Amino acid sequence: MLIFYEHPLSPYARKLKILLYEKAIPFDCRFVNPYAGPEDPNWEAFLRASPRREVPVLVDGALSVFDSTIIADYIEERWPEPATLPSAPAERARVRMLEELCDTELEAVNWGMMEIQFFRRASGALAEKLLGAARSQLARLFARLERELDGREWMNGASFGRGDAAVYPHVTGSASYGVAPSDDCPRLRAWLARAAARPSVARESGELAKFMAEMMAAATRSGDGSPPVLRRQYRDHRLEWMMKSGGVEIVLAGLANGTIKFATGHGE
Repeated sequence: MLIFYEHPLSPYARKLKILLYEKAIPFDCRFVNPYAGPEDPNWEAFLRASPRREVPVLVDGALSVFDSTIIADYIEERWPEPATLPSAPAERARVRMLEELCDTELEAVNWGMMEIQFFRRASGALAEKLLGAARSQLARLFARLERELDGREWMNGASFGRGDAAVYPHVTGSASYGVAPSDDCPRLRAWLARAAARPSVARESGELAKFMAEMMAAATRSGDGSPPVLRRQYRDHRLEWMMKSGGVEIVLAGLANGTIKFATGHGE
């Protein structure tokens, strides 16, 4: 059976779980806490499978596949039916570009909002400056997604598929930080409702809700309300967002106090 290393909060893992559920592919889902290190019982096996120490990772026999886009391609090629990509090359390219937009630009905005709202890396005027930039950027990105639905029922085209699985976790992630599509995006709002009713999406969303409830209960029992001190990983688009949105001092402070790190390379 397939082994899938994931963290329920990862939009990349969420995308892949939706695709696996759509194709009814059995898999053994293993939670990995990247901050627990060797204390996590799945840690050693996870390290062997993931050279970048990142989730998600898919293990199919002797093969380990990392990076969500590569995994999505592998799933589609390994189990082509039912197809989750359009048949026309141009439409496939459109869906892949949509996935790239969300996995980089939209994810980076959500990451930045989480850094400020949950991890409290900024307060006062700096926090409002960064959150204001995030709201403005999301309005532009939501308008872009609204245009994708002009004449289409789904992000993927005529039927639900990879485009929808790629977009849904990011847009709902934005909403969880208080920025949802406005009335100016009626097609996008209607699409969100349709996607939420999809069995694969509903199943994945239910698992996320359960994880969040358990996480909040644990935090209430053991915490004092302060954000956890964790070494958060800044990769390319996340670092770019923070720098260009005015958070240079946040990055420098995080590097100085050891709460910001960069991805581990294959040879490290």
